[in-house]
Amino acid sequence: MEEIDNILGYPSSHKIIQEKDAFSFSIDSTILSFFCEIKSRDKGIIDLGTGNGIIPLILSLRTDKEIIGLEIQKNVYDRARRSVELNGLECQIKMINDDILNVDKRFKQSSFSLVISNPPYFRINDSKHKNEIDEIKFSRHEYLITLEDLIKKSSYLLTDGGSLSIVQRTERFIETIELLKSYRLTPKRIRFVYPNQDKDSYVFLIDARKNAKSHGLKILPPLYIYDKDGDYTQEIKSYFHFGEKNDQI
Repeated sequence: MEEIDNILGYPSSHKIIQEKDAFSFSIDSTILSFFCEIKSRDKGIIDLGTGNGIIPLILSLRTDKEIIGLEIQKNVYDRARRSVELNGLECQIKMINDDILNVDKRFKQSSFSLVISNPPYFRINDSKHKNEIDEIKFSRHEYLITLEDLIKKSSYLLTDGGSLSIVQRTERFIETIELLKSYRLTPKRIRFVYPNQDKDSYVFLIDARKNAKSHGLKILPPLYIYDKDGDYTQEIKSYFHFGEKNDQI
């Protein structure tokens, strides 16, 4: 059954259409949307594997630049497209139903200054979080695209100096760094994310730039999702209430 939800924590924020028994957006997509840097000179933004469109919808609160969302699953793409229409954002956000592996056929090389993605976290042979529902299975496990595929295609899309911003499982940190370097993407900002101060990091956020010099890496302060009382931390609350006073920056 489909439901219409607020993407952030206040009634006038953008709305999103979700299928409660299938794919729904996670906190990881939200924190990634606020981690990525949007520069005034950026010439294009694309979200690879956009799912139900949560990242483009949040980014539209941060910038008036054109945003493209690419999603291979037709039913998921359709909900994302309808969410864009629901919010009247058709002039800013364009949803495309296609495979990430086809981006070199659809877009010219070096077409974007920012590529963003919340990719599948688990390899096919990893039994964690397996699910029989296709939408969930394909979003969690690398049935349709691998981490290397994503990084390779992102490198093709990016301008020199352009950024790839992704979130990935901390257990795949070394693999991610090695793959980025092999496709001429230099890590520049890294932030580890923790459920709370008593637990280990479960994911990390990383920003890597195309053909950039190797110096200047920043390890940002830890990001904690919950405080000691089990409530969202003040930083997470600030994300959910972003733009509440003026509805937009």
